[in-house]
Amino acid sequence: MRVVVAIHDLPVWTIPPAEVDRIASALPDDEVLDAREADARRELMPTADVLFATRIRAHEFVPSRVRWIHSSAVGVGALLIPEVVESPVVVSCSRGVHSEAIAEHAIALALALRRNLHLAVPRQAARIWAQDELSRRRVKTLSATHLLVVGLGTIGARVAAWGAAMGMQVTGIRKRVSETPPQGVTSVLPPERLRDALADADVVVLALPRTEETRALIGRAELGAMKPTAILINVARGRLIDEPALIGALQAGRLGGAGLDAFSHEPLPADSPFWTLPNVLITPHTAAFAGDYWPPVVDLFLENMARFRRGQDLINVVDKRLGY
Repeated sequence: MRVVVAIHDLPVWTIPPAEVDRIASALPDDEVLDAREADARRELMPTADVLFATRIRAHEFVPSRVRWIHSSAVGVGALLIPEVVESPVVVSCSRGVHSEAIAEHAIALALALRRNLHLAVPRQAARIWAQDELSRRRVKTLSATHLLVVGLGTIGARVAAWGAAMGMQVTGIRKRVSETPPQGVTSVLPPERLRDALADADVVVLALPRTEETRALIGRAELGAMKPTAILINVARGRLIDEPALIGALQAGRLGGAGLDAFSHEPLPADSPFWTLPNVLITPHTAAFAGDYWPPVVDLFLENMARFRRGQDLINVVDKRLGY
């Protein structure tokens, strides 16, 4: 089989050549090709039996040739062009590989904002002993904090379990409310109850995929339903939030703060108001990174490659119409 690896979005979303070599060594009977530049993508991707990629364009896809596409990320939105969705090609993703790192990042953002560490850092840089300022800022104890996790997949379930372990009351939002709740979740509500759940939450963590249904899931009305002291954490996708509405709420003091790891446009433009808002903590879409991003992703791809060759069910097959 011809396996085309097309993962090269600088500076960090690019597979190391050594990992491509490892794939080739593990698949000695297959032709493994590394398509890094636009010309190589244009030439090689339409000839693939198997694609290992994070995005695809219509001219790079030949439905009569490719049989399976595996995403090196959890999100598959950039792969699900209409031509792929309407074709019989199987799509799988790397869900679960970096769930622990992303969940830890979400918890870290929430705790940092709650304890005003985002304010302590610039005071430290300015050599200001801000004891009086910070000691007057009211902080709920964890046992008095209500955590809402929107999306209870592998990431959301970990956030919920760790939040509960620290003493928070945890509510989850997901479509399949009849399933057994993840560890630590005291109640599960359907998406239709999102605004009700937001009204009770002190910390809201977004951990769900970007689909047509979830685009701008958190908009003006949802932000208006939240407590003025609540904190919003996004470790998922930027387009889950109506960013102008969020900026307006933060500027007006209608929201306690936001910890944001994903944005509608990345890199975040230098003129974005998010940079200068004192109640915002920004990380540059790095929640999944813990120093070892690529080896476990490649391990999963190779496991799926073995299953694909044997005709077995693949791990993390995506419902192309649902988008996850």
